Amino acid sequence: MNANYKKYKMLVFDLDGTLLNNDHEITPLTLKVLLKLKNDFHIIIATGRRFDEITDILVQLKEVQIDESYIVTANGAEVFFKNNLILRYKIDYDVVREILKVKRGDIDINLYTFNNWYSDREIRSPIMNYFIENLGIKPIITDLSKFEIDSCSKIVYYAQDLFKLEEFANKIREKNFKDISMFYSANDLLEITHIDASKYNAIKSIALFGCIAIDAILAFGDNGNDYGMLKNVGKGIVMKNANDLVRNNLPNNEVTKFNNDEDGVAKFLIEFFNLDIDVK
Repeated sequence: MNANYKKYKMLVFDLDGTLLNNDHEITPLTLKVLLKLKNDFHIIIATGRRFDEITDILVQLKEVQIDESYIVTANGAEVFFKNNLILRYKIDYDVVREILKVKRGDIDINLYTFNNWYSDREIRSPIMNYFIENLGIKPIITDLSKFEIDSCSKIVYYAQDLFKLEEFANKIREKNFKDISMFYSANDLLEITHIDASKYNAIKSIALFGCIAIDAILAFGDNGNDYGMLKNVGKGIVMKNANDLVRNNLPNNEVTKFNNDEDGVAKFLIEFFNLDIDVK
């Protein structure tokens, strides 16, 4: 047990592009490392996915007795404790209605409530199609311009043309919509949430519940939705495969030696905590 082992109390992991490999799975080495650490640290998942989009991951973790009480989903818009929703930041639907009026051309839109996923066309996003094909989660296809709901956790835009997606993002910025936050959760996914919804705010709340200092939190991430968390916790580790926005804006953060498809998180933790685990 080294000094790092005593310094940190909570380990926070983004999923896609971080804890998971490119097949969206937790590898045997990563599971072995988490199993080694689970009795001494709070292990927290903080993901952009909604709760029903991580059921396969939770099953995989529970198979090795990793069953952390708190889970952060929808990029911090929702926090669960023992599978029950305890915290939710929702976008005011009057604001959603105005956002939906912004012309987007061929850009796909996905609107998420607490229980459902809505879109106005067939899904083209690779990660969303992964959810459809492997988790059985399907969107409700409807005319969103005539659609009314009482609350919205997040809006997600997808485009194959990244230049067009950024052009659309600029349109949203110019509107100065009230109480929203906008960021990229992947190169081809632009997300809008309530201004107070973020992984970092969710982690702060969990730390407060557990009387854990922010400085005692070690977090891993790779994308824009991880930025606040990586910047503000005790030690934010940037993945080798992180996008340029994260790497350029966090120049002083440590970077993993390996990417997410090379067990980057597991190998970092083995070295950082001096764990007796063979990486071969």
